Amino acid sequence: MAIFDELKSIGKILQEAGKIELYQQVLNIQEKLLEMHKKIVDLENERKELKEKLRIKSNLVYENNTYWIQIEDDKKDGPFCSHCWDKNKELIRMHPCGNPAYSQCPECKEPVQLKPDINSHHNTAVNFDPYE
Repeated sequence: MAIFDELKSIGKILQEAGKIELYQQVLNIQEKLLEMHKKIVDLENERKELKEKLRIKSNLVYENNTYWIQIEDDKKDGPFCSHCWDKNKELIRMHPCGNPAYSQCPECKEPVQLKPDINSHHNTAVNFDPYE
C-alpha cells in the first residue's frame, strides 16, 4: 500500500537524520495502520460470511425432514441435515445409506427417510434401521 511505502521512506529519512523520537512516532503510526488494516480485512471477511449465510437462509427449504437450498425454480441442492442446521446453523450434506429410501448425517448420525421405503408397505420413520 502506498501509505506504508511513504511512511517507510519518511522513517528512513528521520532515522538517517538522527531524529529518533520522530522515527519512533512513524513506527508507531505504521503499527497502528497495520492493526487497522487487519481489522478492516477481518470485518470484510465477516461481512462476506454473513452475506453468504443470509443468502443460504433465504433460499433454504424444509422438505422430507431435511433442508434443501433452492437454486432455481426446478433445481435444489441437498439434502442437508435438519438437526445440524437447527442446532448449529451448519449445512451438513446427508449421505445415502444401504437402503436408497434413507440418508444419514455423517456429523450427528441422524438417519432420515427421504422417500418411501421400497422394502416396506408403510412409510413410517419410527424405529427404523437405515441399513436394513
